[in-house]
Amino acid sequence: MLHSLYVSAVRTAHLDPYRFRHRLLAAAAVIVATAAVLPTGMTAIAATSSEERAAAAPPEQTFEPSELATMPLLEREEITMDVRPPIMYPVGDFAVSSGFGLREAACGACSTNHRGVDWALSYGTEIRAMADGVVTEVGTPAGIAGSLGYWMTIEHVVNGQRVVSLYAHLIEDSNPYQVGDDVRGGDVIGLLGSTGVTTAPNLHFELELDGVKISPLPWLRANRAAG
Repeated sequence: MLHSLYVSAVRTAHLDPYRFRHRLLAAAAVIVATAAVLPTGMTAIAATSSEERAAAAPPEQTFEPSELATMPLLEREEITMDVRPPIMYPVGDFAVSSGFGLREAACGACSTNHRGVDWALSYGTEIRAMADGVVTEVGTPAGIAGSLGYWMTIEHVVNGQRVVSLYAHLIEDSNPYQVGDDVRGGDVIGLLGSTGVTTAPNLHFELELDGVKISPLPWLRANRAAG
């Protein structure tokens, strides 16, 4: 637009000096008016943009010190990790009172071929499952097995092999499990007693590997049993 005014003004200057001055004044007025309008318009746009940003922003919250002191702390859910070793001693890594294999009979009804190990500990000592498994037998069997008193067996799978652990001379009915129940290694499965043929309170413990009775202590040590 200014270019058009300039061309028109130059032509008019040659034809009519009076009209030239008139148009020159008109062009100056247009320039002044444009200069006055542009800053105002830009300021208005900037102000509108600022207002929109302020309206979109979340309101700032302020708290008095007394309010902060009474605010509840962020609550976190507690997580309990229950990590147990894969193999454990049923009563801890204590010295045995009677080992595996041939021995002298401790009493008239006691065996001379000991198929497990005994731990002679305090009456009522907690007995724990050797490893994860399933309860397969519980009770007081008749006949020659009656020498074991109140006992139970648990079937495990260790290193791909079927292992059965037997716990005997328990206090009667101290076992909270039934046949078919799942058991975790370290669970209390009964209390040490003196049921059956014994000379004192003790735990008789047997291991059967793929159907064959084995000496428990070397197997427990080889599998890094926890005490």
